[in-house]
Amino acid sequence: MSIDVLFELQHEVRRLFIAGSGMAAGDLRLQKMLPQLQKLGESAPVFTRMAQAVSQVLEAETSSSAGKLLELGTLLNSVLYTQGKTETKEDLVPVEGTEIVLATSIPYRKLQPLIEALTQKGQGRMEQLRLGYDEKLFHDFRVIPAAVSALDDSYAEIPDFLHRKVLPALGTAALPALQQQLKLDGGKGDARRLELIHALLPASEKLDLLLQAAAGTEVRSMAIELLGDYPDQEDFMLEQADDKKKEIRKAALFALSRLGTEQAIARLYKALNSKDQDIAIEPIQNCRANDLTLRIIRHATETLEQIVQRTNIADSAQLLMADIRSLQGKRVPEVVNLLETLLSTPGFIVPETEAVQEAAADLLLQLDLPEANRFAVMLHEAFNRKFIGYSLRAAIKILPPEDVYERFCHDLKDKKQPAAKELLRVLHEVTPSLHNQVHEHVTSPDFGEWDPRWVHLFVKLDEEELVCRFAREPDPKVTDYLVKKCEERPNFNATKTTHLLLILFRQNYADTPKLLMDILEKAGNKQFYYLDRIQLTLLSLLPRSYADRLSQFAEGLSYQGMKTQLLDIAETIAAKPEQANHLETEEKGQGLWGWIRSKMS
Repeated sequence: MSIDVLFELQHEVRRLFIAGSGMAAGDLRLQKMLPQLQKLGESAPVFTRMAQAVSQVLEAETSSSAGKLLELGTLLNSVLYTQGKTETKEDLVPVEGTEIVLATSIPYRKLQPLIEALTQKGQGRMEQLRLGYDEKLFHDFRVIPAAVSALDDSYAEIPDFLHRKVLPALGTAALPALQQQLKLDGGKGDARRLELIHALLPASEKLDLLLQAAAGTEVRSMAIELLGDYPDQEDFMLEQADDKKKEIRKAALFALSRLGTEQAIARLYKALNSKDQDIAIEPIQNCRANDLTLRIIRHATETLEQIVQRTNIADSAQLLMADIRSLQGKRVPEVVNLLETLLSTPGFIVPETEAVQEAAADLLLQLDLPEANRFAVMLHEAFNRKFIGYSLRAAIKILPPEDVYERFCHDLKDKKQPAAKELLRVLHEVTPSLHNQVHEHVTSPDFGEWDPRWVHLFVKLDEEELVCRFAREPDPKVTDYLVKKCEERPNFNATKTTHLLLILFRQNYADTPKLLMDILEKAGNKQFYYLDRIQLTLLSLLPRSYADRLSQFAEGLSYQGMKTQLLDIAETIAAKPEQANHLETEEKGQGLWGWIRSKMS
């Protein structure tokens, strides 16, 4: 009870240190605590002295209040320090180590934020862990137990980061802590520990651990999955594939997929066509046995026949979808042949199989095989241009730029048509936006792979964003279009306007500085409170001759912070040399962000 009072008094003293000693005289909170201290003083003289110090603070004149408050704080801290304890309630155990010597020269002050991020809750912990990893702080033995314990953390990204990246990098140095904290009847965190321990143990000890762990719950699932490395345990895994618990059956299927034996293939195929279909797909994707792939292809071909014959089409479509999903990642000619057959069969291209059609076309492109891409290009006009988007993606990969343009430009005559809408959607997806180019430093489109006629087509279609993405070399028609768009929307705070101005600068349009200043001045002096990266870049690109005009505009602003910022920019551009041609210093292929950096360096 007495310690609680002292801690409460310490809090109030700190408050007064911050507020100022002049606020201490007559403080109501101190007055309220004074009787408690006086009563405690009846049994302990130190509290009498503390009560006297509080009274002196409450009654002190302004001139002496600081000294009295400091005396109280000194006395209080001295008493509290005598109450500190250095022992721990836990049992003391020797630190277990390995033959690897870990660095321990890092001050604990530097380790503490990392350990707190591993042991406590709150925001910003993931950033602290990444920083600790980059600085190799996890290699200190004082951090390892906390890192192993954090495998149970409720924020999924943290245990995943520790499991996949941090602890494997520590190697056998983490083994003692992993073994000490492993609970064979534990949950997901212990399943992660088991997997890490299995990777670190000598070969002679691995199997015994897994067989022992197979009696747990989450740990049992991980143990069964890891048993896929032991062919002599096949019978046990086949038995577990029929377990009542779904997570155990799934783990067994993963283990069987790693074996790839005849019995394992048969069991995986059976699961694909049963109630376990949803948990069988991923293990089958991981299985490298070609016999299983061929078996699924035969089943898919039979299912296609049922769809063509309109036999129970809904169930058949579901089975075929499972087959196609199971074939992901299997880059063999037989899969390409199956997909070609599907996407060439009119009886398959029906409304009931819409989702399966999309899955088949997606897989065709994912395979990224020459024969698959060639067939995808041939789908250009098939089924009323239903797959034209996939065809464009494949054509970009394998056809010369001029052929890509000639093949698809005619389908963009009317952008209201479904085929045109799909082409425009794909073009937006395969080229990075200006926002990503600038803010995320994403590389701009490789213009060696695009026909220059695309930008003129986008001007004709009034596709402003695509014009900006593809506009590069100076072109009168493109420039006129961009200038017109700026004049239609003269707002320096609008993202689209600043993007247009940025492209005009990159095109070396001579009147871009004047256009920028005209737009800036039209906004008046009440709309500027913040400048983003693009706006700052644009202003920094102004030539020296515009320094005075920018200064005059800045003087008229009502917000002092913005005025100062613009005056600084004006001073900077006034000091730089004139450049007749902005493009003369541009390096080819450096992208929009690279161009911006070259202009600001």
